[in-house]
Amino acid sequence: MKRGCTQCGECLNVCPVYALYKREEYSPKGKRLLLEAIDPEFGGNPDSSMPWDDIRTLARLCAGCERCQRACARKLSTCDLLAEARSRNPHWTQAVWDLWIRRVGPLWPMAGKIAMLAPDAVIPGVLRSSVDTARALVDLPPCDPWVALRPRQKVNGVKVALFSGCTAKNARPRWISKARQLLQGWGYDLVDTADFACCGGTLHHAGQLGALAEVRERNLELWRKAGKPLMASFCASCKHSLDGYTAVMSAEEGKEWKQKCVGLSSLLVEPQATATGHAPAVVGYHQPCHWGLADPDLPLLKSWLPGLQKGTALCCGMGGILKMSNPDLSADMARKCMEGFAPEVRHIVTGCSGCVMQLASVAGQNRQVRHWLDVVTLEEDR
Repeated sequence: MKRGCTQCGECLNVCPVYALYKREEYSPKGKRLLLEAIDPEFGGNPDSSMPWDDIRTLARLCAGCERCQRACARKLSTCDLLAEARSRNPHWTQAVWDLWIRRVGPLWPMAGKIAMLAPDAVIPGVLRSSVDTARALVDLPPCDPWVALRPRQKVNGVKVALFSGCTAKNARPRWISKARQLLQGWGYDLVDTADFACCGGTLHHAGQLGALAEVRERNLELWRKAGKPLMASFCASCKHSLDGYTAVMSAEEGKEWKQKCVGLSSLLVEPQATATGHAPAVVGYHQPCHWGLADPDLPLLKSWLPGLQKGTALCCGMGGILKMSNPDLSADMARKCMEGFAPEVRHIVTGCSGCVMQLASVAGQNRQVRHWLDVVTLEEDR
């Protein structure tokens, strides 16, 4: 039998949902105590009287940020517990989310453009946050680069596979081109990665564990066939999900995988940065939840952008299936996150594809949200 929650309450300090509601039953601790009571692995009774409809209500109050797990002395993941509960109790929203992520990705930009055509006055309130999310899929016009980068010394003969993720592949292909340019500029040997599937993180949160197993096995097979190169990701959530693949690998191969899955910025060794004169005086930085304490982007961005200010709020509320199962909560979390930036911050950068989309959906007319790849360039390309 697994050891369950000790009710220490540390998770309350880091949970963005609890920060909004201040209701303990909405906290990771509250959810765990209810779910553990009906989970046999924790000594619970699956035949207890609590109906799944009530549990589903609680499941709609989690963004999957996993801040609670990092704060927990036992490293218990309420996100994992909810994913397992969703898997045992399928719902139509899970199937639609799987379809949206794995089947209709190429249609995302079209959905965004259609949403842009809808007048605000005719959009029902219940659809407001969903329409704003769709509109965020439409890319901003390119901006003049703020920083030009070049390597002090090139890295030669190191094979790298670029894991772009669903959002970049379907809605922001410019990020992929920029990432490839930077890696090639540093002298890395790029391996073809066009066939990589979704990382699976958002499928896990949705309880689509079969779909997660499929994409995970496909990606691992492609990695092995490519000769086990470095796996570079410019999305914190993708990187976090890829790290989780070790659960189905041998200890030896899992250690190798863990070492080779890296954030893109960590491969830009000893960069020489030149200001272009286009950077705003003040720039906000949203730190993705899934970087945790090992954020490779922030140190570099601080050195490139002297006016960088880190936002003080918690999770942006992207939350995968939360966008479908509880879009209003997701939007409320995004707005709360935006409040963590000073009023003078009009430009925000981050290192997570999902965070870009989420914050852009509530940014309004006076703020722009971009990936840091949007604002850098390789110096030789200037």
